[in-house]
Amino acid sequence: GINAEYGLIPLDYVMEPEFVERSFLYKYLYMFAGFWTFKCKFYGGWVMAEGICIACNLGTEEKEDGSVDYSSIVNIDIYNTEIQWELANCVRAWNKSVQRWMKCYVYDTTTLPKSIRTDFVFGISAFWHGVRPGYYLTFFSAPPMMKLQQKVGNLSRSYRTAHPKAEMVYRVVNWWFVRLMSCMFFLPFYILNLNTILNVWSSMYWVPWIAISVVIVLSIALPTGPRPDKKSS
Repeated sequence: GINAEYGLIPLDYVMEPEFVERSFLYKYLYMFAGFWTFKCKFYGGWVMAEGICIACNLGTEEKEDGSVDYSSIVNIDIYNTEIQWELANCVRAWNKSVQRWMKCYVYDTTTLPKSIRTDFVFGISAFWHGVRPGYYLTFFSAPPMMKLQQKVGNLSRSYRTAHPKAEMVYRVVNWWFVRLMSCMFFLPFYILNLNTILNVWSSMYWVPWIAISVVIVLSIALPTGPRPDKKSS
């Protein structure tokens, strides 16, 4: 990767004792920049792989009108990964071909209740990567975050509908919140060591877990707004 080869914003620094002594803002901005360069490694690899498949005419499908469909070999939607303000949409834009496989052969085939199928799929993804604690902390952190955003959206929908400016503020705040949470949640995937992960999370004041806990309590105490009409959306 860029940061591994050239030493630009090396993520190994987050495992140093000096890092946890830094301010919250410094640690957040460092992880934000570091993980962006870390993701570029995947962006480059997937885009090159897509180009090779297109050049070899692999995975393409000709439509009835004679045009060629390349959607089956598209593995990354960089724009939506970086721009979307909901974690669920960011996740859908990442590693898309594997997600299609997981939906077809795991999510749709399991007899588990729908309320926990997503958690089960993330658990299978963690096991596929390995047995180190970091993988499971990363993959099992995503479902609560997505449920959190859904609950907040339901609770605030009526107010945002009546106040367009509030909708704009809501999306901007969510965009930054997702980036903060992503840094915290994907950090274990890189570090892997449990003690180091907990040390860094503690130095960040457990922000993700406090936020999730608060929203869960509020969602229980307050009435949930109506769900949006899928046909109109």
